[in-house]
Amino acid sequence: MLAGNLAPVAATGAADDDAEDIPNWRLPIFGDKIGRVPAFLVPELTAMAKELPGTDLDRRIYYERVHALLAVAGAARSANPAGFNLDEPPSDAEREFGSVLGQAFHQGCSLADVSFAARLPSERVVAIGMRTIRPTGWLERL
Repeated sequence: MLAGNLAPVAATGAADDDAEDIPNWRLPIFGDKIGRVPAFLVPELTAMAKELPGTDLDRRIYYERVHALLAVAGAARSANPAGFNLDEPPSDAEREFGSVLGQAFHQGCSLADVSFAARLPSERVVAIGMRTIRPTGWLERL
C-alpha cells in the first residue's frame, strides 16, 4: 500500500533525524489516538487511509496494518536490525524482530511497507525473515 509513496530507504537503518515521534496521532479513519507514532510514518499512513474504498473490511485491514507497521518501526528502533550479524546464528533480538516481521506479513503488509517502517533495504528484511520466520509461505506471497 505504501509502495507508491516510498522515499528511498537508508541502507544502514534508522536515521537520527527520523527519530522524532508524534505523541498523540489520530488515525484518519477511526479517530483513535495513538501515542508515539514515528513522524516519518505519518504521511504514509495517512496516504494509505485515503487509498481505501471505505468498506468495513477495508477499514479493519487498515487498522491492523497500521498497528503492524508501528510494531515493525518500534522493534527496529529497539533491536537495531541493521547491526544483526547474518553470518552468525540468529540472536534473541533478531528472533524477536523476525516475529514482528512475520506478524506484519501475516496482516498483508507488503515488503515495501515493512522495509520502509523498519528503515531497512528490502533485501535485509528478507534475509532476516528467512532466518527467523517459520516456513509458512510468506516469501512466496511477497
